[in-house]
Amino acid sequence: MLHQIAFVAVIAIASCTYAADALPPYGKMTVTEELIRREIVRLGGDWESGEKPKLVSFIGDKFESRHCEMLTHVPTLEWFYVDTCTIDEFALSCLSQVHQLERLDFVECKLESKGFSLLRSNRELKEIHFESVFIPDQLMTELAKLPNLKSISFNECKGITQEQISTLKAALPNVQIGY
Repeated sequence: MLHQIAFVAVIAIASCTYAADALPPYGKMTVTEELIRREIVRLGGDWESGEKPKLVSFIGDKFESRHCEMLTHVPTLEWFYVDTCTIDEFALSCLSQVHQLERLDFVECKLESKGFSLLRSNRELKEIHFESVFIPDQLMTELAKLPNLKSISFNECKGITQEQISTLKAALPNVQIGY
């Protein structure tokens, strides 16, 4: 009996593996499915259902700024996580249109600080986390203009000086700043 159960489990796993590699029978994949297959986007929920995801992650060097446009169609998005990508003014413009956004995580990203001022319109944005990112002076200036923030953290970031942190703390006295 145990051998029969093990055999059925192996067949089921093999079938799932084969099915995951195959294209769906209905033809061309949707844009979102293609991004998931290429490991560019991860969703904290089902993109196509009535229940929209609250977490979206873009990961890797296959990500392009234009992919952020899809975020404008997810009104319930609360948390955006991006890893090893370039975040430019277009991407930040798209993020500024996501009004439920509460948290941003940038990990090992190349950031263009010019567009961060666009995030001022996000009244729900409370947390921004930077990890292993180069932080230019202009970005610190732009962060100081985000009055609704409650927390900013800089983990293993480069380009930050104690003077910049002091200036940021003075500009945002109610914000918890970790570095």
